[in-house]
Amino acid sequence: MKYLAEFRDPAIAHRLIEEINATVTRPWVIMEICGGQTHAIVKNGLDQLLPKGIELVHGPGCPVCVTPLELIDKALAIAGQPGVIFTSFGDMAPCPRLEERSLHGEI
Repeated sequence: MKYLAEFRDPAIAHRLIEEINATVTRPWVIMEICGGQTHAIVKNGLDQLLPKGIELVHGPGCPVCVTPLELIDKALAIAGQPGVIFTSFGDMAPCPRLEERSLHGEI
């Protein structure tokens, strides 16, 4: 992944935490929408670095995280019908199902 090193640079992370600390003048409640965001925040200990005035709330999840696999299977079956144009959220497109087929049109 391009620029991955920049996202894992401790000096940059500490500088950003200092900026966040200076910015937070009252309580904030921030919701992460995607389970991947929550996982990255907790795995990397970012939640422990944030000031006490910031509360993280775990959100509803993105479509990939909260859509039951059975519903994805049904959507793929519909998308596979002749003459059907099937659209979806972009983050659903790489979700592999049904014998390694996906919403990229390999149905």
